[in-house]
Amino acid sequence: MPGQLKLRKVISASRRTDLIAHYPGQLAHRLRDLGDHVHTVVVWTKDVTNLLRHEELREALAFAGQIFVHWTITGLGGSFLEPHVPPPANQLALLAELLAYLGDPRRLHWRYDPLISARRGHENVSNVGLDMFRALASPLASARVAVVHTSFVTLYPKVLRRLASAGVEVIDLPANERLAFLRQLSASADDMGIRMVTCCEPAFGRQRCIDGDLLMELHPTHEPCRDDRAREQRELCGCTASLDVGAYLPCPNRCLYCYAHPAGS
Repeated sequence: MPGQLKLRKVISASRRTDLIAHYPGQLAHRLRDLGDHVHTVVVWTKDVTNLLRHEELREALAFAGQIFVHWTITGLGGSFLEPHVPPPANQLALLAELLAYLGDPRRLHWRYDPLISARRGHENVSNVGLDMFRALASPLASARVAVVHTSFVTLYPKVLRRLASAGVEVIDLPANERLAFLRQLSASADDMGIRMVTCCEPAFGRQRCIDGDLLMELHPTHEPCRDDRAREQRELCGCTASLDVGAYLPCPNRCLYCYAHPAGS
């Protein structure tokens, strides 16, 4: 591990809420406080619009060494599970502009995450299917986005209560069927030139979403950063240590399966 005293920080923005989509001003303020001490800002979002359009945020991000984006497109945007998330076509229309901003397709990872099937009354929604995956993967693969992250939804007690109060039933697959689907998904991704990374899926071992080695490789001057594992994450999480600048703010995406704090929950 590189010596840490003089290392600039890897910033996570944010696992806790969609700062880019809904709190860009707060994120810009936090980044200004950090000044030029930022190695990489790792963005997690379901809507990249403000990353491309919000002037204050763009100015604050300009002081970072690089921007790395985890872009969540589950295929369920606009459904009862993700009522205020833009539909996939809305986001994919921004793909070329996003890649131009990032400067390298390796700085963009797609999150097909979480995998979930559910019903509400007579309405069923699911992204546990290869057809939807391939349809979303096609434009990303063509643009040389080469990594997809995925995992099955984690049904924490508060998530189950929220789903039940909304009249939603999750169709929970047995472990062997989950594993079979993940293997099919991995093979399908490979066929399209995309590598699948899982997030805390026991059969696949510890893997990383924030990867310090990759961030050093992609940094314009290959500046070192921390490469040790974040200790505060789940046991199967291999992510590199970073500073999360978010808080559990109410998220207007209002995804019913969210483990954090959807607005109105």
